Amino acid sequence: MTRMSGQAKNSLFPVVVIGLFCITILAGLIGTLLPSLNYLPVIGHTSFSLSVWFDFFSYPGIQTAIRVTLFTGLSASFGAVSLAFLFITFSYGNRLWKFFEKILSPVLSIPHAAFAIGFGFLIAPSGWLIRMVSPWMTGFTVPPDWLLLNDPFGISLTIALVIKEFPFLIMVTMGALGQLDIKKTLLAGRALGYKKEQIWLKLLIPRLYPHLRLSIFAVIAYSFSVVDMAIILGPSSPPPLAVLILKWFNDPVMSFKMLASAGSLFLFFMVMVSILCVYLIEKSAGVLRPWTANGKRRSFLAPIKPIIFFMGSTTFFFTAVSSVILVIWSLTWQWRFPDFLPSAGTLKFWEKGLESSFDPVMTTLLTGIVSAFIGLVLTIGCLEHNVTAKQRRTRNYTNYIPYFLYLPLLVPQISFMAGIQLLLVIMRMDGYWITLMVSHLLFVLPYMFIALSATYLAFDSRVFDQAMLLKRSYIMVLFRVKLPMLLKPILFSFAIGFSVSVAQYIPTMLVGAGRFSTITTEVVSIASGSDRRVIAVYALIQQFLPMMMYSLAIIFPKIYYYNRKGMQV
Repeated sequence: MTRMSGQAKNSLFPVVVIGLFCITILAGLIGTLLPSLNYLPVIGHTSFSLSVWFDFFSYPGIQTAIRVTLFTGLSASFGAVSLAFLFITFSYGNRLWKFFEKILSPVLSIPHAAFAIGFGFLIAPSGWLIRMVSPWMTGFTVPPDWLLLNDPFGISLTIALVIKEFPFLIMVTMGALGQLDIKKTLLAGRALGYKKEQIWLKLLIPRLYPHLRLSIFAVIAYSFSVVDMAIILGPSSPPPLAVLILKWFNDPVMSFKMLASAGSLFLFFMVMVSILCVYLIEKSAGVLRPWTANGKRRSFLAPIKPIIFFMGSTTFFFTAVSSVILVIWSLTWQWRFPDFLPSAGTLKFWEKGLESSFDPVMTTLLTGIVSAFIGLVLTIGCLEHNVTAKQRRTRNYTNYIPYFLYLPLLVPQISFMAGIQLLLVIMRMDGYWITLMVSHLLFVLPYMFIALSATYLAFDSRVFDQAMLLKRSYIMVLFRVKLPMLLKPILFSFAIGFSVSVAQYIPTMLVGAGRFSTITTEVVSIASGSDRRVIAVYALIQQFLPMMMYSLAIIFPKIYYYNRKGMQV
């Protein structure tokens, strides 16, 4: 097969991806819009009206749910983005930054639900942080009556979201920094007498922000619509709006599904307005131009440098210690307050947990591996089409893909997954594993594309062309030369896709129709009403699966490249 015929065939990949995302998201939003307007023929509602919206705004506690969602969504987004920018400004290139580069992958592999449980075990009134200073500092011999978890304002949820989204933004930033000439800019600025912080604030961050814009919008959407962490750490009476919507969708009374549709659209409206406000702030940043050219060399942020270092390090500290406390609780038989460590240990809960979690783990593994593999095939196909289209100067469909891939990340999950679930129920296609896998693929594919695209497109095409000159077919060169050389980034992309699939909660709950249990749905369901030792075992099992895949992505290339050092990219 020649390269021209290879291009003709791989042009199908971007068409398939664009069609998949267009159809599912459009169908989901239509399936959410119609019931919110009182149109649901399966239960006899065939006339349009606004009665559902009146019921939504008059639902008991809805104002409080909206207020908590606004507070947690805006505060977590602002906190994570601000901390990420400030941390990059102060730490880029130093030892702390290099240390974060090494530990970022294992930190990102921890699912949100597992982290939320460990974080809850830390900050609870009987948690490890209180035990560390009791009774010698606090005088507590019994847990204090403090409302630290599930507080009515959602403060604990906000802090947890900042800690979890901060590493994601750092990862995206590391990829974007390669597209800027950081060293030359810093050297030029220092030669003119500017401090490092001032160079970042005036020159580098304004150039960096366009590369991070969509990722920041995705953080905003996630902070507003998070469900699993909100169930574990957020208030419960009333809960945040996303949790309340999920509760309505799971109600056996069909009229509540119409109420949930209205809530989903309102949540979508909240996210879009927030993103629009951020976009308008970005556009109005031109008023700062006089400040960027005022010639001041010293930064007003210099005094808070130690605070930013402390806060950035604290996020990784809490992530690491939350995993440690899960391990301790999973091995605990007796642990009385205020003892710092358990007085007796046991493996009994691991034995029971491994046995009872076997079926959810198998479902998680199967769904994650298949969705990540299909996502990898589609990603490589689209990127290969991009490469060949540029060389042949033909129409490049891949240029349109990012606009569609980011839609599931920018639209709240529950806003269109709920509509998809209603349509699947009407078509009697809900509760099938294939639909569950495709729903995971919608969220797996964007992250895999983002993770692999920069490295894949930077591959030296001369290597491929030289192999083609040896009279080898396009397919043979692709699979025997190019893909083996890109093995390491491909496996990391696969690991990222698998970990995203493991963390999916809303698609499993809605599309799975209760017929499929994954380790994530099990963790969230037992988080609020079970023994801490059982919860810890399940959370660690959930955490182990992505780490296992990341470990394989690190170890296998080392073995494969052992005698092929020159093949590494």
